Amino acid sequence: MKQLLFLTISIIPFFACSPNKHNDISNTEYVKIAFDSIGFYSLHKNTYNFDSLEITILEQINDSTKAEHIIELLNNAINEIDIHSYILRKSEFKKLETGKSQIDPFPFQGEIIYGKYAMVSIDGFLGVDSTSSDNYADSLQNLILNLHLKKPMGWIIDLRNNTGGWEYPMIAGLGPILGEGILAYEVNRDGKIENEYSYAKLNKKSILTKQIELIDSVVIFNEKPSIVVLIGNETGSAGELLTLCFLDNPNTILLGTPTNGVPTGIAGFFMPDSTMICVTSSVFKNRNMKGNGKPIQPYIYESDNTEILSRAYKWIDENR
Repeated sequence: MKQLLFLTISIIPFFACSPNKHNDISNTEYVKIAFDSIGFYSLHKNTYNFDSLEITILEQINDSTKAEHIIELLNNAINEIDIHSYILRKSEFKKLETGKSQIDPFPFQGEIIYGKYAMVSIDGFLGVDSTSSDNYADSLQNLILNLHLKKPMGWIIDLRNNTGGWEYPMIAGLGPILGEGILAYEVNRDGKIENEYSYAKLNKKSILTKQIELIDSVVIFNEKPSIVVLIGNETGSAGELLTLCFLDNPNTILLGTPTNGVPTGIAGFFMPDSTMICVTSSVFKNRNMKGNGKPIQPYIYESDNTEILSRAYKWIDENR
């Protein structure tokens, strides 16, 4: 149940991860293999002419075309289908697997402002390895719990620089604030739920249980504080999923400007040479099934960064 990158990747081992060489098969076969899976997983299968795009690429290549050019053509093609799709070479995915993609292991910070507002800024997180993910989730949750001990009047969650990444550590870290129950869904092109996101849920015996195994124990704040979530154009992908996790929550508003507009999940499949093609395959929706794959709109629009915090303070003062 692990996902990643400037979005969310469900890694599908359509082909084994063994490093077969591209030249073990012809360039034509390689492109055909790619499009078979692109069409199978793509959110846009029913609305896009994949055959025409495949033919266009095949007309541009021959057996002497270099592998790098093939990858470039495929990357341009999936970007044309959906801007949230992309390709990872074997070396790039390896960096994600080993935690080397994330330069700053803890891309978040928090503080108490004016003695009454708890502010937490959370940037994107690139990685899929368990060590860095566990450390991230644990450290973010500890930050949240320490701020909670200071009894803030309200919370400001700043997602304006959250370009995405692996959402599970972020949800686990924010879990005490997000609370119990389903927070969001992933819905495929046929309208079926492919995944649901929750930090913790009640089991049949009404005992709170973990849903994301990145933390030692479940902690949820009993009180429902006033929460302002700051969003903007840089809030993208998994950052938009976090935004949807807050959307419609009690005593919570979104403040800022519309998000980037890629609140979508990705299916990633390996090619025979261990290149990973990541195709937009689903749309994120909040717990009330709100979400259409387009920019998320703030409740209160504010584009002036010199004013946005003042408006957040004012809203919390008026709605505590």
